[in-house]
Amino acid sequence: MNAGDYDPANKGVLPISRHELFDKMRKGVVMVVDAQGPGWYEREHLPGSVRSDVEDIDDLVARLGSDRSREIAVYCWSETCTASAYVSEALVRGGYTNVRRYAEGKRDWLEAGLATESGDERATRDAVGEPKPHNKEDDDEDDA
Repeated sequence: MNAGDYDPANKGVLPISRHELFDKMRKGVVMVVDAQGPGWYEREHLPGSVRSDVEDIDDLVARLGSDRSREIAVYCWSETCTASAYVSEALVRGGYTNVRRYAEGKRDWLEAGLATESGDERATRDAVGEPKPHNKEDDDEDDA
């Protein structure tokens, strides 16, 4: 995708507020995508998010599977970062019907004092959109 491909008037991508995103994340009903450039995801990202940028969109689409109605929220650093707009628009063009953009991004999230995670995706995710299952035996080992 080239810079000229971005259409800020795209009606297929709806905004999502921090409050609504936080609530949906807590309920586990939204897939969160970090569209920041390489390195930023590993430094810190919204809990449970997966990383993808425009260059990785084909990989993201393959990982999302066939449910084109799944709710997806895409974010970047702030309103001045257009990566979330590019990724959101690419998902809509790919047939996803429930794409939201958290335009205020990670900056807004941090300013609100909300938690983030760090590390690469494999360390924090077992599958796209689903946290690793909690294993009580691991807790017992930590107490030993």
